[in-house]
Amino acid sequence: MPPDQLFVCILVLVTVAMFIWEKVSPDIVSMCALFLLLVVPFKDHAFLLGGNAILMPLDKAQKASIMANIFANNAVLTVAFMFIVGTALERTGLAESFGRWFEKIAGRKEWQAMLALACVTIGLHFFINNTTVVLVFIPVVMGLCRRTGMAPSRFLIPLSYLAIAGGMLTMIGTSTNMVVNGIVQQKGLRPFTMFEITGLGSVMAVGTVTYLMFFGRKLLPTRVCLATLLDSEAEREFLTAAIVSDDSPLVGKTLAETSLAQRRDMRVIEIRRSGNRVDVPLNELRFEPGDRVILKSRLSGVRGLNDVEGIDVAAKSEFGLSYVQTEKAVVTEGMLGPKSKLVGKTLRDIGFRQQFGIIIIAVHRQGANLRDSFESLKLEVGDTLLFEGSAERMKDLFRDSDVLNLSENQPRSEKTAHRHKRAWVALLGLALVMIIGARDILPFEWVALGAALLVTLGGCLKSNEIYQAIDWRILIMILGTLALGEALDRTGASKTIVHALMGVVGTWDKRLILSAVLLLTIVFTELLSNNAVAALLAPFAIQLGVDMGVDPRPFIVAVMFGASIGFAIPAGYQTHMMVYSAGGYRFGDFIRAGVPLDILCWVLGSVFIPVFFPF
Repeated sequence: MPPDQLFVCILVLVTVAMFIWEKVSPDIVSMCALFLLLVVPFKDHAFLLGGNAILMPLDKAQKASIMANIFANNAVLTVAFMFIVGTALERTGLAESFGRWFEKIAGRKEWQAMLALACVTIGLHFFINNTTVVLVFIPVVMGLCRRTGMAPSRFLIPLSYLAIAGGMLTMIGTSTNMVVNGIVQQKGLRPFTMFEITGLGSVMAVGTVTYLMFFGRKLLPTRVCLATLLDSEAEREFLTAAIVSDDSPLVGKTLAETSLAQRRDMRVIEIRRSGNRVDVPLNELRFEPGDRVILKSRLSGVRGLNDVEGIDVAAKSEFGLSYVQTEKAVVTEGMLGPKSKLVGKTLRDIGFRQQFGIIIIAVHRQGANLRDSFESLKLEVGDTLLFEGSAERMKDLFRDSDVLNLSENQPRSEKTAHRHKRAWVALLGLALVMIIGARDILPFEWVALGAALLVTLGGCLKSNEIYQAIDWRILIMILGTLALGEALDRTGASKTIVHALMGVVGTWDKRLILSAVLLLTIVFTELLSNNAVAALLAPFAIQLGVDMGVDPRPFIVAVMFGASIGFAIPAGYQTHMMVYSAGGYRFGDFIRAGVPLDILCWVLGSVFIPVFFPF
């Protein structure tokens, strides 16, 4: 290989290794790769912007064209616009309506609930992105399991698997499909229409449902959720309101300087002053007369407040409980979604106890239940947290911080409830995407933009929610991987690799080569982000078809579907990470249930891709 090709290939391998290592966020890794492509020189000029060892240096117009290929790629634009449309469907309650329908038909038997879940979630994927579907259905499934006594772990892995299968039905079912379609259009090939992949996707969906109903269910664990970490003693704890008297010795002192800091049967969780929560950290705050102190304590602690000098407990009683202003602490389980404001921050950074007036008892992540030393832990998407606090505080938490309530089917907050009246606008936007997109009248990114504008101007979303609807980390990662693909193409590294591959498999039947491409994509998807795999391998698939002298479409479809087939390793797909902690799963649960499904989909794809997309 020439030096520039070698550099790009090494950079791709390093990027893949960093994705697998997971110590640095994938979007940051992608941007670092893009930066290196922009600045690393070859023969005294910048690599990507100014040419390379083979191509002549570029003029300004050519440089701008290359950057436009990356930053104005229609795949990135389409994904961003469809994020907005999908959020509008969620905000107007349309997605929740499907959840209520599921509850009505689920019944109380496991097989019946599984079949109902399959029908509703896969049907919903004709219209809504799979991540949104999983977010809506996790609390619905948890609520059904509480009422029927079934274990959530019997349904949440199937929910994620069905979401993936449903995403293969249309071009808007998952961002992976849109990324591949954008690369296809960028290379000058005919883009896929809305329902062009529906036939093959239906085969995959039927295969997934059949597997789960008759075989996969036997491999699913029966696990407890995070709330079972509580013991009976914790359930008898109370929240008590006390008032600092005018002549209290606490006045002017910090918490550490008072007798409250030494009490083992109670602890201060919040201070309210003039009716408002004090945001100063508890270890820095100094008490003032009239401060309302909220304490968490056991029964002995409630009684012991009578002995704390300088605190008047509302309506004291010698019995300590009957007439004390005390309420039982509510324990609730919640999960961090992809757009939660808490993701990437530590509880200490947030000042969680001071900000929300709620205690976090435990954190569940990737099969591990953490009850100690999690204050400095950076929160991630899919983390399940066990909260304890008053019912009113819980409502504030789930309304304002993008935490998904897993302990009850939480109704929409007042500030979004009125948008049910705008549901017809969201439906109209969806119809615009489905009908015009299917007929291939306009470029799909134009259609998606029109739908996004319609749901925004139609009142389905507020102005600040437009930007919150877009998962910027996914878009940034896509940009970085698209740049790698562009570099592989411009340097000729793609041709070099494909020619080497053809030297090995050139005598194989093209169906076997297709099957090998599908298998390779599935393996990569288990290790990397599905969008990154799609962006990296789609150019190879196109080049492979060209070199073989056949229509590259079957190979493109193999990459498109293979980048969605990742059932065995939780990190391979975002929906897996979302159900991981909520279901109390372990890593091996996904391996056991997912590997057979990976193999089944590989076989189905190898057989049916040439049927629906002939060479």
